[in-house]
Amino acid sequence: MSLVDLGNAGAVAGWTTVNDPVMGGKSASQVAFSGGGLEFSGTLSLENNGGFASARSPQDAGIGQKAAGATALNVRATGDGKTYVLKLGIAGQPWSYIQRFQTDAGAARSYALPVAGFEPVGMRLDPAPDAPRLLDPSTIDQVAVYILDKQQGPFAITITGVDATS
Repeated sequence: MSLVDLGNAGAVAGWTTVNDPVMGGKSASQVAFSGGGLEFSGTLSLENNGGFASARSPQDAGIGQKAAGATALNVRATGDGKTYVLKLGIAGQPWSYIQRFQTDAGAARSYALPVAGFEPVGMRLDPAPDAPRLLDPSTIDQVAVYILDKQQGPFAITITGVDATS
């Protein structure tokens, strides 16, 4: 079941970037429709305690409706060999859920992320002890992809979609 299809320019147009300059950092990123999907690219900088860049979908309760009962989420992407984070926003909650995935440089593939492997986090991706330990896929209302973990320098990933499997 397709949760987020990024196979056309219209689907990509609603995505936005949020980078570390909001906290004084120097990282830069952009999203564009390229290579048949959402190309998220830029430069990660560790200057001024920086070190993150993100691309975020619009909020949409329909994502959770389609994800209900999922046991895994699959990110269809062509990466650059770096590790990315899939972040899932939860309707009406201050916490989200994240899971990292290591990409294969230049290879188009599907990265399977088990629902049980998502970790609850707060706004700064710190642990969220008040959140339920297990993600309920039916509550997802936003999808985002982050690059962080001190992976400084240029990055690029093209995501064609995010699917749910049960």
